[in-house]
Amino acid sequence: MGLCLSACLLALPAYAQSFGPPTVNQAPPFAVPEEGYAVEGRPGKPGSGFVLHYTPKEVPWEAFEAPGIGGGLQRKLMSQSPSMGAIAQITAVPAGWSQPAGYDDVDNEIILLEGDLSIGDEKLTRYSYSFMPAGVAHGATTSRQGAVMLQWYKGVPKFVASANSKAGARPAARIRDWNQFDAAWYVGEPFPHYRTGGNFPGALHKLIRKDPDTGEMTWITFGSSIPAPPSGKPSNFGGGYEIHPSFEEYFLLEKSDDTVIGECLAQGETPVTYGGHTYWWRPAGVAHGGPLSRGSNEPGYTISIVRTGTPLWATYVTDCSYKTGLEYLPEGWRKYDYDVPRYEVHD
Repeated sequence: MGLCLSACLLALPAYAQSFGPPTVNQAPPFAVPEEGYAVEGRPGKPGSGFVLHYTPKEVPWEAFEAPGIGGGLQRKLMSQSPSMGAIAQITAVPAGWSQPAGYDDVDNEIILLEGDLSIGDEKLTRYSYSFMPAGVAHGATTSRQGAVMLQWYKGVPKFVASANSKAGARPAARIRDWNQFDAAWYVGEPFPHYRTGGNFPGALHKLIRKDPDTGEMTWITFGSSIPAPPSGKPSNFGGGYEIHPSFEEYFLLEKSDDTVIGECLAQGETPVTYGGHTYWWRPAGVAHGGPLSRGSNEPGYTISIVRTGTPLWATYVTDCSYKTGLEYLPEGWRKYDYDVPRYEVHD
């Protein structure tokens, strides 16, 4: 009996430590779709639905042609939805280009990187933003000197020349001529809370859009770093990882140096380097952060434009196993048994 008992004990799996539930529910305070645009992955290396262009300048220009859209446009395709044809691209508009008044068949969202663009009486310049909901008519589009812009279509692009909006369109969701240089930075509110307990102190944001129907968000964020001697205390989400219930899409408008972020991808925890003008699409449920993350040894700053398919929300885990959560309390980080859904990635 003694030999059998010893053998049986050796064969038992290791005991999993339990920390109990969080002190306050960490799940998002809104319904999260199980499939579709908000939680999808997009084809691209290094896998897991994760798309990365560290150097978009190496993505080739190609003609951008779509029904009803005036010819002569070029684009660098950053990512594309395999299920609904939604795209993110850098679009080049030639000098003198024009298009008549009308509406897009799907949501069309742009931020100008350089040049000029007029949409009716909107006069867009560098870091100006415009959101044109599907079916909402707008004035003629023209560019005097040419332009380069980030552009997102929530579906297959199609333009319809028309003086009137399409039935069922959402004019209340329209955003006109928002400019980064005219908007104030703010810490915390009025930026919506994105974790249980409120936003992290010190983060600088400019909220551009929170869709009144879907909750989708677009914003600009500013980050700075001043190297300091190690304190011995865990930083970077308590040494853990952040997770979002929606995709998180970034373009680094300006960045003074490179940053490395640990990403929990299909092939394992992967250090990914991000520099100026890097683009990436991170699917819902992919944890990022951890000990592989590091910045430069020099003072630096980053200005990013960020998009999500639901309101921004974040939960935290200790590692890429997603078994132990972290909640942020006034006295510091506390572990709990992680039970927030992982949000399966759909390509």
